[in-house]
This record gives sequence, structure tokens and C-alpha cells, in this order.
Amino acid sequence: MAAYSLIIRRLLICSLTIVVSRALTGALLTQFLSHKLGLDQQDVGLLLGIAVFSATLLALYGGYIIDRLDKRRLLILTMLSSGIGFILLTFAQDLWLTTVVLVLVETASALFLIGSKAIISECLPQEQRARVFSLRYTLTNIGYATAPMLGVVIAGYMFQAPFLLAGAIALGSMWLMRGVGRGAVDIGKPLSFLTTLATLKNDRTLVIFTAGCLLSTIVHGRFTLYLSQYLMVTQEPRQALDTMAALLACNALCVIALQYQIGRFLKREQLRYWIALGTALFMAGLIGFSVADNLLLWCLAMLVFTLGEMIIYPAEFLFVDTLAPESLRGSYYAAQNLAAVGGALSPIICGYLLTHSIPASMFYVLAGLSAAGGCLCYRSARRAGV
Repeated sequence: MAAYSLIIRRLLICSLTIVVSRALTGALLTQFLSHKLGLDQQDVGLLLGIAVFSATLLALYGGYIIDRLDKRRLLILTMLSSGIGFILLTFAQDLWLTTVVLVLVETASALFLIGSKAIISECLPQEQRARVFSLRYTLTNIGYATAPMLGVVIAGYMFQAPFLLAGAIALGSMWLMRGVGRGAVDIGKPLSFLTTLATLKNDRTLVIFTAGCLLSTIVHGRFTLYLSQYLMVTQEPRQALDTMAALLACNALCVIALQYQIGRFLKREQLRYWIALGTALFMAGLIGFSVADNLLLWCLAMLVFTLGEMIIYPAEFLFVDTLAPESLRGSYYAAQNLAAVGGALSPIICGYLLTHSIPASMFYVLAGLSAAGGCLCYRSARRAGV
């Protein structure tokens, strides 16, 4: 990381701290909301789904704002919003106020992701962006691999403490952003939001790619949720927990060890072939899950699945970076972020399949969705000449 400028280094550190602040509370949020508001698990799931869906739509306008204003100040605002939101959650008593706070936190997280990618694209030459996207994703996984365990330990002493600590980390991260300058791109006469939406809608390559990403995100966006759903149906509770712990460790270690190295090999001129390879690895991993009957096979399938994940994530970012005009990078990243809806659909689809069909059929349906998404992404990449 020392090879990059101060701006990029501070932005990467902020990416890690923001992920840590979110991950500290991730494993506790459903229990916290259930306890504070007296909701059952179905209602908690609905509440979180509404927050994620609302934030995804709001982020589309946020991407437009990112293109118009000082990105550094907007990222500082997202950190401030996250910090205040986590702290306000500790006072949650009213359902409507809690919903507003959750939407605020989720929207701030989405806008930080979009804004940080836009700054990376502005501050780095094209040949370095794939490596930095991969490095950023590696740091993200380090945060998600370590912070949840820390949050659980801290909650054992005081249940609200992880939320207060998450808020403090988000607020403290604002100081690092002082080293991130504003973009130097001259956007000329600003377009209206409706004109920007029309531009996004008329870019068929972007529309096809976003549709493909949405289908793929159903598979990889929240894979821990459907894997845990499947294991709870097919294994004894203790065995399911042990298997899930091993799979999470395998996924995190693989990403931390290999993500940056894989990112070094991604080339814009070969993106459609990388997308095809990542899709094939997803499908192979899913089929491996469907036939796994011991821990070794589960971990081998997770290794294959994780290799697909490590290819697809930076490839998606790099493709949008290639496609987006300089003046609309935030808007293009926000449009592609609509694929996050797939992550919200994933547990719903998988829960239905596990309830109304044989459990292994879930993986075959997911493999079909992955194939469909990969085909759409491949088609859009070929249209773009990459």
C-alpha cells in the first residue's frame, strides 16, 4: 500500500475502518432489534430488507450528487451519518424512528462505497485501478473476518457497547479524510437528475450489465445467509454451526491471501473472459455444495466459490469504470449498485426453495441464476469491446 499516494492510502484505511464499524454490529443487529423493539425474526428480516431496499434507491440519487459536489466532503458526511446512526440505535424504542435510522446507516454505507470508487477512478491511472479495487476488497474482508468476533466479545460485557464503538470509529474516521482532496474533473454544465437518469436508462450496455450483476448478486451477495439456511435444514444445529464457522474462515483466508494477487492479472481487454471464468467457478462451487457430505468437501467447494467471488468483484468495478464517462462516474457506480437488490432477494428465494422442494435444488437454481447473470455480463462486456 505504500506504493500509492497519500490520498489513496488514507481512503483505503477509511474503507477498512468503515467496514469494521459495520461488522462490529452485524452479528448482533437482529438480536438487538428483536430485544429492543419486541419483534419476531420475520419482522426483523422485513425491517432490514426495507432499509436495504430504500438505501439502494436513495443511493441512485446519491451517485448524482457525488458527481456534482466535493467528494471528500460527501464522504465525511457519510461517516458522520453512520456514526450518529449507530449511536442513535442504542436509544431505539420506536419502530418508525428505528427504520429511519437504519435507512440512514445503509444509505451512508452505499454512498461511501460509491464515492470511494469514484475517487479511486479519478486519482489513479487505468492500469492501477484493478489492483486497488482488489486491495480495497481484501481490506474489507479483513474487517469482516475480525470485527464480528470482537463485537460479540464486547457485547458479552455490555450489549450496547459494540454500537457505541462502531459510532466512535465512524466519527473518528472523518479525520483521515482530510487527506483526500476534491476531484479535479471539469464536468462542465451540470446535467439535471432526470437527464442523468435518462442517460443511464439509454445506455443499454449498462442496463444489461446491471441486470446481470443483480442475478449474480443473488448468488454471491449474501451467500452466508443461504448457506446457513441450508445447513440448519440438513444438519444438526451444532454440526451446522461448526460447518458454517469453517466455511467463513475458509472464505476469509482465501480472500485475504489471494485477492490482491488475482487483481493484478485483471486486464480491461479480457474482462468478458474473466467474467465467464468467475461465473463458471460460482457454478462449480454451488454444485460442490449440493453434493458435499463432509467438512473437507464443503471447504473445497467454498474454495472454488471464493475464487469466483475474487474475480467477479473487481471485474464488475473495473467494467463500470471502463464504461462510465468522467463526469458521471458516481451515477454509473450508483446505477450498478442497484444490483444490491439481489442480495436482499437471495434469502427470500432460498427460503422458499428450502421450504417447498428438496434442499439441494436450491443450489441448482442458484447455479442457473449465476449462468444467466454471467451471460448478461458477458454480452454487455462484448458490446463494450472488453
